[in-house]
Amino acid sequence: MMNNILKVYGEDLINGALNAAAVASDKAVAVGETQGALCVNVFAKGAVSTAGAAVEITLKDGESETGSFAELQTITVARGKTFKDGELMATATLPAGTKAYVMASAVSAAGNSGEMRVTLGYLAR
Repeated sequence: MMNNILKVYGEDLINGALNAAAVASDKAVAVGETQGALCVNVFAKGAVSTAGAAVEITLKDGESETGSFAELQTITVARGKTFKDGELMATATLPAGTKAYVMASAVSAAGNSGEMRVTLGYLAR
């Protein structure tokens, strides 16, 4: 399965435009305390440009779907990059100690264009 990325559909952390200052989702996704078996992938939807500013995606984890969430890690897509539709923009492995649920928010800029899809992916083990 070389050069393929296993994707999870229907459980996006963020699905939105990059030309807004903030892109967020209040939807918590169950990661089931998977002990490092999942990653978070950021895919381009359509043509994407980060000409305006870097995009910072903050991942947060929590014990329950409606409980409190604490910052887990940040994924950065550098300024001045372009991506084609479906191209992987960034990826990060969820740490082994990640709690049962994850949600995300992102900071972007008006000078950026296109949309992104932030979703879970499986890591081969």
